[in-house]
Amino acid sequence: MPTWELYANGRVQGVGFRYYIWKIASELGIKGYVQNQWDGTVKIVAQAEEHTLQTFHQIVSQGTKYAKVKELQIYKLDSVEKYNDFEIR
Repeated sequence: MPTWELYANGRVQGVGFRYYIWKIASELGIKGYVQNQWDGTVKIVAQAEEHTLQTFHQIVSQGTKYAKVKELQIYKLDSVEKYNDFEIR
């Protein structure tokens, strides 16, 4: 199963961004997790079919009314564990 590791940079902490990511991932059937990082970014590990991950990427990069994503780095992972759900860490 394709797995992407994304790092969102911008105004993404303290504005409900992790909850927003959880909601979108749950709606799309994506497995993995979202987690604040010490440097102010938000890390997202997303596991789904490639076309679903592309859709997820487009939605995440738009941000929300309060969360502004300035940059979204994506790393495609080769070998990772299999996730059963999507969680906020």
